[in-house]
Amino acid sequence: MDNLEDKIRSILSEELQNATNGSSSNGSADSGENGIFDNVDDAIAAAKVAEDSYIDASIETRNKVIDAIKTGFKPYIEWMAKQIKEETGMGTVEAKIAKLNNALYNTPGPEILQPEAETGDGGLIMYEYAPYGVIGAVGPSTNPSETVIANGIMMLAGGNTVYFGAHPGAKNITRWTIEKLNEFVYQATGLKNLVTGIKEPSIEAVQTMMKHPDIAALSVTGGPAVVHQAMTSGKKAIGAGAGNPPAIVDATADIDLAAHNIVDSASFDNDILCTAEKEVVVEKPVKDELIQKMEEEGAFMVSNKADIDRMIDMTINKNGTPNRKFVGKDATFILDEAHISYTGKPKIIILEADKDHPFTLTEMLMPIIPVVCEPDFDSVLKTAVYVEGGNHHTASIHSNNLVQINKAAHRMNTSIFVVNGPTYSGTGVGFTGASALTIATPTGEGTTTAKSFTRRRRLNSPQGFSLKTWNN
Repeated sequence: MDNLEDKIRSILSEELQNATNGSSSNGSADSGENGIFDNVDDAIAAAKVAEDSYIDASIETRNKVIDAIKTGFKPYIEWMAKQIKEETGMGTVEAKIAKLNNALYNTPGPEILQPEAETGDGGLIMYEYAPYGVIGAVGPSTNPSETVIANGIMMLAGGNTVYFGAHPGAKNITRWTIEKLNEFVYQATGLKNLVTGIKEPSIEAVQTMMKHPDIAALSVTGGPAVVHQAMTSGKKAIGAGAGNPPAIVDATADIDLAAHNIVDSASFDNDILCTAEKEVVVEKPVKDELIQKMEEEGAFMVSNKADIDRMIDMTINKNGTPNRKFVGKDATFILDEAHISYTGKPKIIILEADKDHPFTLTEMLMPIIPVVCEPDFDSVLKTAVYVEGGNHHTASIHSNNLVQINKAAHRMNTSIFVVNGPTYSGTGVGFTGASALTIATPTGEGTTTAKSFTRRRRLNSPQGFSLKTWNN
């Protein structure tokens, strides 16, 4: 058994190396048979040719495409998780396995695109969801294969084809994922180049893609600059922007449950999810108990001001952005680099801070979670709205007061709001709703599905069809 497993790992590693060197089991990268091309124009042209055919394909064919993706990637999940971790250096293998399963098996396909119909004296009015065409997508290094898979399922379910711009920090595994996706689809349907990309991704390639006349719509996950560029491109744009999710804990909360959920969720993939708790805002009567319970759950409290200042200098660049060296890294790595002694294996680092502390206002994407204390619930909610920064992304509350839960959900006005649970549940992990790998906050779509990547078209037939009435 061990020899067989070693052989499988050797074959998979060779496949990834082949992808890096420009070859695959479905043809060379130069030929584009596997969806990978030398330049943006050729990749988009191939996706456009594929779209001209795919737009006429039946729903049965779309279902075959989605099924091929789901069944094809199933044996590779653990290996992919390890490759993502190895190439990006971020997060944990266990969390990536969970995210890949979420993307593959929790992303709705064509079944979500049910038509709507009205009938009456004015005849038939029908609404259906039709494809845009070739969608230009840009993915992050934090969820490279997961985004290709989830976006691929959503966009292909809607009848679109996709040009996918990989993040340079995850180009090898992203390229391999695109190639394998095309291989699975070709074997099942004979269709080629439904998802395309280029060998060497770059910022310039993304800019070229956004301006390309054959790109009908954009889906961009990234920093404010690239999202703004998409929104000002003149094309339909779905933008997944920044977040800084607060976890609210009021005086009525089940503190044991709150501590468990916050530590579990903030440590999931070392806090690189944009939905993950980035700070805790707690009501004063339960602050000490919450910190104690969080420590029992695996949080490590840093109280020394010199240690905190050293972590700030180390993890936040002079321009205010998080230092990529520490993004998605283990809490132990950060503590070691800051020369802070600890025992055991801390899951996250916590510290007491105020609402204007650098760790409170910065989307750190690493397991450093400040705890901000306020005297009463109204102050807690006001601070939570402030530190969320108007991103309208994600927030959570731990409370047993229904009125306060309702008030917080209303005032936070976020795309995802989680009550008495870990915020990763808002992404669909744990089968808690449809997968949410692209959360469109600047453009307002929220958690995207196949519907987000289709046009809502209306058909009127004034002379019919209605069974309940007839207008002479």
